[in-house]
Amino acid sequence: MAEKSTIARPYAEAIFSLALEEAKLSDWSDMLQLAAAVAADGQMQDIIGNTNVNKSELAQLFIDVLDKKLNKQGQSMIKVLADNRRLGFLPEIAEQYEVLRADQEKTIEAEVVSAFVVSDDQQKQIAEKLKAKLGREVTLTCSVDESLIGGLVIKAGDMVIDGSAIGQIQKLSIELAG
Repeated sequence: MAEKSTIARPYAEAIFSLALEEAKLSDWSDMLQLAAAVAADGQMQDIIGNTNVNKSELAQLFIDVLDKKLNKQGQSMIKVLADNRRLGFLPEIAEQYEVLRADQEKTIEAEVVSAFVVSDDQQKQIAEKLKAKLGREVTLTCSVDESLIGGLVIKAGDMVIDGSAIGQIQKLSIELAG
């Protein structure tokens, strides 16, 4: 069977094209995130995976659960995905949609993991340096991991900058062993 990302890509691209055409990127992000959360629920996964469940009833169940959070096009998307037995791919579709949206809006989310709390000024400096390096607006998510001993690790897309003390120690040990 094809990878989930391969199956999800055409759906994400089609939804993105529609959202871009109608200037509703944010609305579609919200709808997709909610639909993905419903699809990721354990009970819903059991229902989605049950081929004895009627496709139209499954679509209607999804639409009912999401209540008024879906517009007419969002409901149509759910029906198409149900008809093709692809509702289980909603988390991947939402993820790929967000990548397309970030690329269009020239934004990126970066994760900063530090041994200590990163101050607002430090966050601002990190965001500015990443913006200069990546040419995109940067949104930071910061967390603390005391096991790093000192320094920080920054992850933005495929890029990882490991400036942690533990990372430097590991790098040094590899160099010494080699």
